[in-house]
Formats: sequence, structure tokens, C-alpha cells
Amino acid sequence: MRDYLLNKLRSAKALRLDASRPDAVEKVHSTDHLTARERTAMLLDAGSEVEFGAIAARDADGDWVPEKGGVDFIGTIDGKTVITSSTDYTDRGGGYGAARLEHLISLAHQQRWPIAFFVDGGGSRAKHPRAGLGHLELSGQIGRFTLFDGMAELSGWVPTVAIVSGPSFAGHASLAGFSDVVITTRGSAIGMGGPPMVEAALGLTLTPQELAGVEMHELTGGIDLLVDDEPTAIQLAKQYLSYLHDHPDGQADPSAEKIAELVPESGPYDIYPVINAIIDQESILELRPQFAASAVTAIARIGGKTVGVIANNPNVDEGIITESAATKIGRFVELCDVYEYPIVSLIDSPYTAIETESGFQPGVSRWHTRVLQTQQHRSVPIASVQLRKAGGFSGHVMAGSPTGHGVPMWQVAWPTADLGVEDPFTATRNFNSFDDVIEPAETRVGLSRLLNHLSTSAERRASQTVKKHTIDTW
Repeated sequence: MRDYLLNKLRSAKALRLDASRPDAVEKVHSTDHLTARERTAMLLDAGSEVEFGAIAARDADGDWVPEKGGVDFIGTIDGKTVITSSTDYTDRGGGYGAARLEHLISLAHQQRWPIAFFVDGGGSRAKHPRAGLGHLELSGQIGRFTLFDGMAELSGWVPTVAIVSGPSFAGHASLAGFSDVVITTRGSAIGMGGPPMVEAALGLTLTPQELAGVEMHELTGGIDLLVDDEPTAIQLAKQYLSYLHDHPDGQADPSAEKIAELVPESGPYDIYPVINAIIDQESILELRPQFAASAVTAIARIGGKTVGVIANNPNVDEGIITESAATKIGRFVELCDVYEYPIVSLIDSPYTAIETESGFQPGVSRWHTRVLQTQQHRSVPIASVQLRKAGGFSGHVMAGSPTGHGVPMWQVAWPTADLGVEDPFTATRNFNSFDDVIEPAETRVGLSRLLNHLSTSAERRASQTVKKHTIDTW
């Protein structure tokens, strides 16, 4: 009897492996995609995986059909514990039974383990509504939370990253929407109602890409990164999670010595070389680069320490802080605050503006005040460097609200800073406008020394007993 049960168990688990379903694997590979197990194996350190729900299944017409439509693991990335979950599009279109994931979400909340999702599919399984994405019980079937309220609870407490590589609709799209960062591959789609629903309701026959292609989401800020393939997306997900921990050291970019030559006295210029001259070499991960491109939001390192970088880009619309740019900056400040990343702000913007059909109208909207509110309630330090202009409201938006709680930790200017009436030397000497006026070449050194006086972001997170706040989904 014991041998019979062991053989039955082994057979059941073997059926879950790619080797037992060559036709399905070939179908996936023919579209230049990875299987669910290949994705998670590429993400996690080899030999670290603990699978959850390996034999969760039901009998349907004599066939073994996994209940949950994917694979779930606890493992490590570079030795740090994470949870990962991947839908399996070859299993009933990746339709998810959410009970096991609810359990993992509860574990993530309890242990503060990051979660990486792979979400392509069409929502819950219609034949299993109780275990699907759509059920709305007051408590999770297995864990503390149901799926959606669990994801809402994780926001601001547990880092989450979603990878979309294929069509992602209904509940799958919601999982992506709840996540801190969304990384997609070209040709994918994200939407609430898929093509069959749209055709039934409106009589329109559309492909997933025509209906909700990620190329559209990239331009409107609905995703953070768009890449060519899954291996690249997985590498970027690993990079995003790596910032949770500082590195012991970081090398300066070779351009650091020539930083003063990168900013002209007037006219447009590219802010990226300036950023690269300040941060550690090849340490940057920019989020939402194609959305509101007059503002840059990126995670990077200086001297091995993780920082968030916000910057105006005079090469795009003069670096004007539009409503979209304000939205982009505000959400990024929230993300940095909850994960304890100090912020470095590089300021060169003539004014804040409201977007109109005919262009930009100087002014302030509630979108701009959102950034000030976010800055006021943050508790992470911010160091601001005024490169040239900080016209109108833009200086307050970028440097942090000048109040007792939101005061910048270090507020400096380059000699090229334009204060309108006075030069930065006079303003600092007579009115204490800045903590210092520094040479451009001193910027990286000063920031690195300042960061060395702070505890690490991991130490500050460990001291938290309650969540600061959520991260706005937009």
C-alpha cells in the first residue's frame, strides 16, 4: 500500500513537469515564450525553490487539470527570499484558481517577502468561481486575505513586481495593476475585458493588441517598462528587487570627472549623462521612461547605497513639470518613501504647467499639489541639487515642501543655478537660500558622504512596525 501511494504521488507530481507535456511546451516555445516553470526557474536561485500546490488538481473527464492554472514558489534571488507565481497559459488559458496564491500573499504580508508575478491569462475559472479571482468572501479560503484585498494590503508593505508577456485580462490585469512595478514584453496586452467580451457586448472583433496593447500603456503611464523578451523582463524584475539591499561598494562612471561640461549655461540638454555622472556606474533602473518624459524617475545607487532619483529633463519640453510629470513624480516619491530609499532631486525646470490642446499653460493644478502633499508626508531624506532653473512652483515640487516635516536634508546649488534676481552665491550668503553652493564635481562625493551617515534602507524597513501608506496605483 505504501509503495502504491508513493507511486501515485510521484506520478501526480511528474504530470506537472514540462517533460510530461511536450506538446504544450512546444506550443509555448513556438511563440518565443517561456513556460511557467522556465520563467520561475530563470528568476530564482537554483536549488532554492519550495513549490506550493504541486498536486493541487481536480479530475475532469479523466484528465489531470491543475486547479490553480500555474505554479507558485518560495525561493531566493541572490540569496534573498521572494515569492513568485506564474500563470500557465497552456492550462485553460492561464485561468487562475486563487486559493493557493491567497495563502502566499498572507505569508508575504507576514514575513515581508517580495512577490514577483507572471500574469498572462483571462481571469478566473468560470467553473470554479469560489477559488477564482472573482470570489468576494470576507476571508481567504486558505490565507488571511482574499486575493484583491490581500494585494491592496501588500501595497506599501511588500514589494511587488508583475511581468506581463502575452494577453492579460480581467483578474490577471488587476494583479498587474496592484503591483508596484509592471514590466511587459512587446506584443502583450493588458485590459479588463478581453476580445470575446468586447465582441459579445459591442460586436467588435479585435485582437488583444488592438484592444489593449502595451505599447499604448507605455505612453500613458500604465506600465513601467516595455522590453523585447521574457529573459530581459525577468532580469529587470531581479534588478528592481535587488535595490532592497545596498551593495558594499559602487564605482563612479568615467563621465563623473567631466560633469561640469554636461550642463550648458542656457538651452536644452540631456539630463541622463548628468545622472550617470553622479550615480554608480550601470546602476540605474528608470521607471516609466516614455511617459511624461520631461521628468525622470529612476532607482540607482551612489556609493553602493540605493537611492531614488527624480530629475527634470530640459531636452523634453524644457523640463516643464506638467500634470503628467507631477503624477509620475508623486507616485515615485511614495514608492521611495515606503521602501526607505533616500531621494536625490536634480532640478532644472522653468515652471509647472497645465496641459491644454494647444500646448502648455503655466500654472498649478491639483496634480501638482499632489506632489507637495506626498513630499510633506514622506519621512525619507531628500537631497536636492539645483542645476539651473527652478521657476515658479517647480522648486517646491522637486525639493520637497518647505515645512518642518518635509524639509530637505541637503539643499545645494551649482554656480549655474538661476534664481532670477540674484546669483546663488548672494542668495546663500544673504538669505541662506541653500545649504551650500558646490562645484558640479563635488556632487557625487557630497551625496555619497551624506548617505554614509544614514542607516541602510533594509535597517530602516526592519524597524517599521506599521505600514506608512500605500503606493498609489497611478
